[in-house]
Amino acid sequence: MVVVFDMDDTLFPEHAFVLSALATAGDYALKKWGVAGFADQAIALFQAGQRKGIFQEAFLRLEREPMTIEQVHELLQVYRTHAPIALPWFPDALRAMQAISQSHPLALISDGFLPTQSNKAKALGIERWIPEPVFTEALGREFWKPSPKAFELVMQRHPRENFMYVADNASKDFIAPNALGWRTVQVRRHEGQYRNTPAAPLGQPQQIISSLDELILLI
Repeated sequence: MVVVFDMDDTLFPEHAFVLSALATAGDYALKKWGVAGFADQAIALFQAGQRKGIFQEAFLRLEREPMTIEQVHELLQVYRTHAPIALPWFPDALRAMQAISQSHPLALISDGFLPTQSNKAKALGIERWIPEPVFTEALGREFWKPSPKAFELVMQRHPRENFMYVADNASKDFIAPNALGWRTVQVRRHEGQYRNTPAAPLGQPQQIISSLDELILLI
């Protein structure tokens, strides 16, 4: 059986990347436009739960004129191409990766902007276990989950195998693998961003665990 993982909030806390990228955007805003305190404002907004318009709101909080479209695009580019030196694994995810890799082939399917996801994987050292992770944007924006294309690609790479997909977001992650006959497992951590997100139609995970330590026992 091939064990296939999602990445964000499955193997590592995505907020670790967000905080690092916002700090880098703050450095850029200071050097480019002389805007001091931008990172602090942006991080505070994120930690308060805001997920859209963070850059614009941070500017306004600093009593600046509204950001131009060009400025927003510049900061988005800085954010999306941010390359952290390292990112922290969930300890249970690292234990699971080390243990399962001894007996099962591993793969990875992850949504998101390609430079961002590639930089995250490098910072995690994913290539130690998975030399060819599948980033859905590399296939085309239209093939982000719930498209089955990335899952079919993994199946082509591992003919005559069974598959398990381990992920965290029941609103999109399990629709395609369920339809393809995969075994699907949601890791629903206490602090998980999508812990209480309803499952999509036909997207209910077959099993739910609270830690990837449990995955070792399932396999």
